[in-house]
Amino acid sequence: MPRAAVVSLLAPLGALAALTSCADAVLLRIDGDRAVPDELDAVCLAIADREPAGGAFGRVYRLEGELASLPQTLAVEPGGASSAEAWVRGYRGGVEVASDRAAVDFGGDVDLRLDRCAPGASGAPAEVDTAGPADARLAASVGRGGALVVALVPGGAAAVVDASGGSGGAALTATDLDLAGALGLLAADLDGDCDDDLVTFTATEVRLHRRDITGFVPPEPLAPLAGVRALAAADVDRDGDTDLVVGGGATLRLLRNDGDGALTADDTAIPAAAATDVTALALGDLDGDGNPDLLVGQGDAAAAPPRALLADASGAGVFALAPAILPELDLLVRGLALGDVDGDGDLDLAVALAAAPSRLYINRAGRLEDQSFVRLPQPAPAAAAVAIADWNGDCAPDLALAAAAGTSLLRGTDSDAFAADAAAAAASDVALVDLDDDGDRDAVLATAGGVTWLRR
Repeated sequence: MPRAAVVSLLAPLGALAALTSCADAVLLRIDGDRAVPDELDAVCLAIADREPAGGAFGRVYRLEGELASLPQTLAVEPGGASSAEAWVRGYRGGVEVASDRAAVDFGGDVDLRLDRCAPGASGAPAEVDTAGPADARLAASVGRGGALVVALVPGGAAAVVDASGGSGGAALTATDLDLAGALGLLAADLDGDCDDDLVTFTATEVRLHRRDITGFVPPEPLAPLAGVRALAAADVDRDGDTDLVVGGGATLRLLRNDGDGALTADDTAIPAAAATDVTALALGDLDGDGNPDLLVGQGDAAAAPPRALLADASGAGVFALAPAILPELDLLVRGLALGDVDGDGDLDLAVALAAAPSRLYINRAGRLEDQSFVRLPQPAPAAAAVAIADWNGDCAPDLALAAAAGTSLLRGTDSDAFAADAAAAAASDVALVDLDDDGDRDAVLATAGGVTWLRR
């Protein structure tokens, strides 16, 4: 028997009878206050031995049929493991909306929650440490061993940055990572094990770096594609695995996943004339039909209008241009972030712009209405990157705008507007992620001194 008989001794979700008679078995219980399927339609559940050589298991489950409700339970027998870590990621419309993780000591059952609001730390953010390459692009990867941030200088150095000392660690470590000519990156679980892998692109190809416990294995080529500028990932065809959209110049392409991280280009899924100058991509359900739609930021050297493409209602992952969703304005888009800013259950859009104030679009029955002036502090800064997430534990999403003039950290308020929270160093990118695995999010900035960690 392997040290952690996790894989062979796990029962399918909801099917417990075969294992509950074992004295050593514990139950993982997934619960939460999100309605199935309107707010939650799939989960990825994983458990792994704390020992690096031990076993691990991860699997995506659609919440349908016999699984179309919460709570759900899973029985786990320890085998030779003395302790393990368990985590769950919840999805709606192909996009992650909630997550939780917990230690497993096999002394009692374990609850994992996928709630609308997770507890967090309040108070003023403070800088903890800086490490890694300067002026990088960031990708936050969550999985076995907790959260990692990959920092990439396009065409140059890269490193895996982590909080040392375990939960509550007070320093950063930076481990060099060979990404060999990579120009951009994205973290996404392409092989369905609940760990975020790393997708990078060079001048000539898109590559997959599968995640292990502390880093990433050497890359596998995914597609020979030139001119890529942006990536986005979601389960666009609703078959339980994560697909990839790549864009650059006038090209947009969907790469469909076979479930194990092998991607095949579908050149008929996105209209040929959908874009002219792609700079940023985002995927999320705009019209409430349960399928991820595609948002395309444009404008590299010359301003161009952003585009919205709606997925067909059947869930086949075929997109059509929807000109009425976004205002037809020429912009220099540098970043897109989706989040439910006003708490009405649909996705709103924050846009980072070069040489112009950042914008906030509120979703009104599937159309995005510019409400920047009333919901953002004025003048809103120009920015290189944007992130949305609740990182002060008050259940309102917060906003981070990374810019060369300094990073603006904005706090969500009861009026569904954003107020100034704190100012931070100039940055080329920003991520809101639980870097030290203590249960609440941190802010991670790509600054001129390296990757800077802010914690409340």
